[in-house]
Amino acid sequence: MFIPYSEVDKNARIWIYQSERKLNSDELDDIKIQLTDLCEKWKAHGDPLACSFQLYDWFICLFVDESKFNASGCSIDSSVAVIKSIANQYNIDFFNRLNIAFLEGKETKVLPLNDFKRCVSSEMMVYNNLVKTKGEFEENWKASIKDTWLSKYLEN
Repeated sequence: MFIPYSEVDKNARIWIYQSERKLNSDELDDIKIQLTDLCEKWKAHGDPLACSFQLYDWFICLFVDESKFNASGCSIDSSVAVIKSIANQYNIDFFNRLNIAFLEGKETKVLPLNDFKRCVSSEMMVYNNLVKTKGEFEENWKASIKDTWLSKYLEN
């Protein structure tokens, strides 16, 4: 069951899918329709999941408020199938975890990890796609590299 993002509890679980390229406005409009449909139909063991999403130029973020019903393995698999379908439709890879997203000024950039390691700096802001809840997402998704797992690539 789709709920507006503003009504999603701060403890809601999140899954972040990062694109390898910037999504254009037509793609974002279509993806919004597909994700709304997913949320309207998304269930775990027959129980409707209270869920929402946020779209950004490079990201799909899915949220499930598990205070009523937990997302199950099968329900998570069904959401991954929708993301894979979107990926196939637009020839985009949302599953390459070796692509690192960061901010250069106000612009989002994405580089393969090996290229990213060559330009890393302690002042860098990165996208921490390992956040687990809506609250963490809102507070720590865009974070200083020093506060993320990527800090290991800073020179000591």
